[in-house]
Amino acid sequence: MWSPKCQGVWAKNSRDLDTSPDYVYGTLWTTRDPAGGIEEHDTTGLLADGVAGAYTKMQNWKTTTAKACWNDVDAQYDPAPLKYIVNNNDASLALQHGSCTDWL
Repeated sequence: MWSPKCQGVWAKNSRDLDTSPDYVYGTLWTTRDPAGGIEEHDTTGLLADGVAGAYTKMQNWKTTTAKACWNDVDAQYDPAPLKYIVNNNDASLALQHGSCTDWL
């Protein structure tokens, strides 16, 4: 979600309790400039079984690019790179572990 009036961006994670995974994390990823850079995140934290939604904190949209993601792995897991190398081993996870919006 974004607001041009207050120049803010935040993520809202809402889900269908009947069809969604039992445990879900919502994350707002931001960079410091439109050319990319180091990603930072703010998360809704774990949405446990029975919790239908939550929001991240609002970030300054004027000085950053942002995307929202959901996953069922961890608050710091960004499913968009799809390929993770850990200690020279492929640690990538299957696509069903989350998805993201485009960067805005």
